[in-house]
Amino acid sequence: MIRNKIVKDDIIVRKSILHILNSGSGQIGLATNLIDMGPDLFDMIRDNVFKVLDNDERISCKLDKNTSVAKAIENLKETNDQSFIDTTRNLAEQLFDIMCDSVQIPSADLLCASFQVDGNIYLALLKMNYHSTFVHYQNKDDVTDIVKQNVIQSGKLTEAVIFDLSGKKDVYLVQKKYEMLNGEKCNYLSERFLICMAGLPPKKKFQILNRTIMDLINQSRQDGLKAQFHTKKAFYDCFVEDGIFDINKIGSELFKDNGENLSIYDQKMERYDMQFDKFAVIKESTVSKLNYLEMETDTGIIIKIPMETFNEANIEISESQMDGTTSFAINNIESYKLK
Repeated sequence: MIRNKIVKDDIIVRKSILHILNSGSGQIGLATNLIDMGPDLFDMIRDNVFKVLDNDERISCKLDKNTSVAKAIENLKETNDQSFIDTTRNLAEQLFDIMCDSVQIPSADLLCASFQVDGNIYLALLKMNYHSTFVHYQNKDDVTDIVKQNVIQSGKLTEAVIFDLSGKKDVYLVQKKYEMLNGEKCNYLSERFLICMAGLPPKKKFQILNRTIMDLINQSRQDGLKAQFHTKKAFYDCFVEDGIFDINKIGSELFKDNGENLSIYDQKMERYDMQFDKFAVIKESTVSKLNYLEMETDTGIIIKIPMETFNEANIEISESQMDGTTSFAINNIESYKLK
């Protein structure tokens, strides 16, 4: 199993092959030979694999042994070149058939590569989608023109599948929803190709968790600004202490004195099937909203305090019971700068 954080240099590309899946024209080109990889292609494959794995939009699931994809992976002998070629051709055909069931799924080059990390071997299906662009054309008679041409999109891949070949049936993927011919919009990679139950990616889970907690905090204005700040700080402390988001623990810590809010929290987590989750994130940017106490007043004034200095900051909060207003002061400021 891939650990949460990897180093790009840990990825060693072993072999690769390229199949052409031009579903827009109904043409498939299945290769019969491995690619003779040079350093540029080696680096390109490693970069794309790393971007899939080092990604909080990455989803994990397990293969059902009874599916055709699982059987193909089980029969793969990665050290045998012909087995590698035959298996990737099989997978490419299965994927192409599904792509042809939609006019929205983009055609692509399917770059299949095996690689190893920490001694474990994996198979990556990197779906390098096409997009149309215009290029110049010049024939042998020096007649020039501008023609439309399909090229591979640059940047981070939006669709890819990585199989763990250690026999654990673990799969990692990034995917997009597309509308099929029957009008259904689905994650076709997980639902139709892999036929596995893919959960939410860590980034989406954090967004749901953070929004639920912030909604409950903002609905508890009667508790006072101090209490609201301390609830947000408790959320931050839970994450810093554990290094993960433990859904049950967070709910118990934040809402132990408010049964109604705890019940709402539990219901929201259950709605997204997250009630028993413990999940980690890879990128600090994913949880950037957790690192600050940020408040906006009714007049548009924004106050932003780093969580790590919240307890040290000389903050004075006065809440009036008479008119419902709140006074907020930060005392003993030694220096500042406008931004």
